[in-house]
Formats: sequence, structure tokens, C-alpha cells
Amino acid sequence: MIKQIFIVAVLFICSYSFAQEGSVSPYSFYGTGDQRFKGTAENRSMGGISVYTDSIHLNVMNPASLGKLRLTTFSVAGSYNSSSLKTVDASESASDVTFDYLVLGIPLGNNMGMSFGLIPYTSVGYKVQSIDETASPAKSSLYDGEGGLNKAHLAFGYNFLKNFSIGAKANFNFGKVTNTAVYQYEGIQYGSRIRNESEYSGFDFNFSLNYGAELTDALSLKSLIGYTPATKITSSNSRIVTTVPASVNGFYEVDLAKYGLNSTYLHLPESYTVGLGVGKKYTWFIGGEFEYINSSEFKNDFVNPVNGAYEDGERFSAGAFWTPDYDSFTSYWKRITYRIGVRNEKTGLLVNNVPVHDFGMSFGLGLPMNGFSNANVGVEFGKKGSTYLGRVEENYFNVFISLSLNDRWFRPNYIR
Repeated sequence: MIKQIFIVAVLFICSYSFAQEGSVSPYSFYGTGDQRFKGTAENRSMGGISVYTDSIHLNVMNPASLGKLRLTTFSVAGSYNSSSLKTVDASESASDVTFDYLVLGIPLGNNMGMSFGLIPYTSVGYKVQSIDETASPAKSSLYDGEGGLNKAHLAFGYNFLKNFSIGAKANFNFGKVTNTAVYQYEGIQYGSRIRNESEYSGFDFNFSLNYGAELTDALSLKSLIGYTPATKITSSNSRIVTTVPASVNGFYEVDLAKYGLNSTYLHLPESYTVGLGVGKKYTWFIGGEFEYINSSEFKNDFVNPVNGAYEDGERFSAGAFWTPDYDSFTSYWKRITYRIGVRNEKTGLLVNNVPVHDFGMSFGLGLPMNGFSNANVGVEFGKKGSTYLGRVEENYFNVFISLSLNDRWFRPNYIR
């Protein structure tokens, strides 16, 4: 069954998902856009922590977890995203529906597993207007962007020495981002439009190490160390300058090769993650995670952000789940997994030299289906940025749904 569903899902996603805009945030103006992927629905419902692992769920952010995988697992998810945007002078709202990820994990024996899949990682989708009445003549600037960065990954995990698991993941990054700026001046009939387009391609890598131990007969420990090295991916660029309104001869393509900008690099920063948690097997778990991102090293050689800069970022997440009775025969509600999480993030982005913070809370349910398969439903709400110094405050509310389907491939028996 999983094979047929996987093939249909791949065909559908290849024809639709990567054409979606996927963001309504003005903060997607910066870098490669707004980060969309924050873990699977299970991780995201617990504040984005990836330290928890088991044998029947995929944990894309933690490749070492594949060493514990015992069933072929297919996971696909989508979400509804709603944002309320406001400045000191105005407010607006927007929403969209997006595909989040598609991943297939396969156990390769009792102590090894692999996964591969497609993840829309960042999205650009903004329309921002700025009017400067202090200039002479008064100037109006309109900024518009679309596109994003996607990742196709291949990951392996290996369990060794009973309590240790190690994993590695290779991501192929691809996508296109288009940024358009229109400048018009009061009293002048024609303005100008600058359209920058970048096509990205290149690899980055993630590594993780897990350690787990039985503290008592009922209590177990899980820990995580993760590392993402800095890397560069290629950016193939073009720039077209147009007179607005454009006439037949009112535009020209800039010879970027003359300035060494036709092909540049996008510098992606390194990051470090540590996580720790305790729980009772199949019943409850509580954990925390800290990630340090060297985002001050992020660099785009082609496009410099307006009023934007970068500093090192940090993320702290905490989450928990509780399953009253995972093998109850009398009550479906006792077999449901209840999840909760909180996340506080210094994104590393500076707008008007002020840090942009992102705080969110999440709740979720894991709904059992036949066998070990389950559906996951979660909600997340939070706030990003503020109206201080003319910036935008974004209050968001997201609903996400995923299916995690399990089956036996190549193995006569399976173990939870």
C-alpha cells in the first residue's frame, strides 16, 4: 500500500508543490526567504525538538534516529498558514495552504536505516511598499518577491554499541528566487523596475549523534548532538532593468558577467544542536533542545538586503508528549498521543539594526490508525518581529496535518 501511495504523492508534488508561493511573511524579503520546514508534524507539535526518537516515526532533522527504525515508514504533510501583519500605521492579513514534506524511511537490518524525500525548505512571498515623503521629490518603492529553496535529501543512520546511534544526511538544494523593486518619484512620469532572479543549486550536509540509556526500569534518557557545517551553493543570476510603464525598447538586461555577478555563491552558515530528555517508553517524554546558528556568516554575493543585516542566531525549544495507554483495547482516546511545545528563537536577522525574535507555542494529537500507522494534527501560534522603528509585527496561526504510514518491506518480522 505504501508503495502505491508514495508513487502517487511524488507525481502530485512534482507537478504542484514547488510552484507554490508558500509564504505571506514580509520577513521572507531577507536571505533565501522564510524558513518553512521546522521538523515533521510530530517534532513541530513539541516545539521543534528532534531529540526524541523511536522505531516507527521518521525524524528528518535527526538522521541518527534511522538506526532505530524498524518499519518502512512513509510520511507526508501539509499545512494552513494564517498571518496578521501590522505596523504602527496599518494592518493586513493573509493566508495560504502549502505542502510541507514527503519522506520515505526504510530499515536496513536491525541497526541501520535510510530515508529520502523532498522538503520545501524556505519560501519567498512578499509585497511591501515604502513611501518616503521627506525626499524631494517624494519617492515610492514597491518590493515584490516569490520562490524559495527546496531540499531533496538522502540520509543514513547506524546504531552501534547498544546505546549509540550516528547519522548523516546529504541535501541537494535547488530552487529559484525572484525579487522585483519598482521605484517611482512624484511628478515624474516614468519610474524604474529592477528584477533580480537567482537559481540555486548545491549540497549541504547534516550529522547527528544520539545516546540513549535506561536510567531505571521505567525511566529512559535520550540525548542528541547535531552539527551542520558551513557550505556554499551556486547562484546563477540575472538582472533586468525596465522603464515603468515599459515600452518596446524600455528595458535591458544587465551584463552581470562584466561585474562578476552572473554566477555567485550563497554562503550557508554552520549550526550546532544539543538536546536532552527523559521519559517512560511508549508513555511520556519531556525534553529540551538548544541550537546555535552562526548566521552572521550568511552572505549573498548578488543581492544585498535593504535595511537588513545578520548576527548569530539561537533557538531554544522544549516539548513533551503523553500517551495514557498505548495498547488499550477499550478506549481509543487512551491510545491518542497528546503533544505540547514551546519555542523561542533569535532568528539572526537584523532589521534597522534591531534583532528579529520569533516565539511560538504548539499543540498536537497523534491519532492511531491500523497497525502502527497514525495521523497527526497540530496547531502553532506565535509572534515574529515587532512594530518598533517602523518594522512589521507578524502574528501567525498554523494548522498542520500529516500521515505516517507503516509497512513491512524485505523483513519477515517487525519490532516496535
